Amino acid sequence: MHYIKAMSDTKKILIIDEDGFSKVCSAILNDEGYETRLAISVEDAHQCISNNGISLIVSSYPYALGFLEANEIKDIPTIILSDEFNNELIEVMKRIRSSVCLIKPLDFERFKYIVHGIINGYLNISGGNIIA
Repeated sequence: MHYIKAMSDTKKILIIDEDGFSKVCSAILNDEGYETRLAISVEDAHQCISNNGISLIVSSYPYALGFLEANEIKDIPTIILSDEFNNELIEVMKRIRSSVCLIKPLDFERFKYIVHGIINGYLNISGGNIIA
């Protein structure tokens, strides 16, 4: 299922993960019609947040832990991808007003559905945290 949007309406998604997996996520989301920005370091991620009007963050835990703890992202919906769920991750999620944690291996159809729902407003995660 493809969720195509007009390029002028395209919202930007920041992907923070290791180079290989970032490219996989980016390709999947680009194929769905979304514009993505890739960051493979915390510094790159901060630069993207400050300059690009990011609507959604997709980040790997614990790879981007330093970024996930930053105060500047607390109001941006965030999808956290993780191999495991633990107390540290729960605390990270509490700092972000709207977050979803997806446990790897990723179900890419569910991932695309959640991204689309957040971007288009029919999956309301504001003020809460979801583990899927």
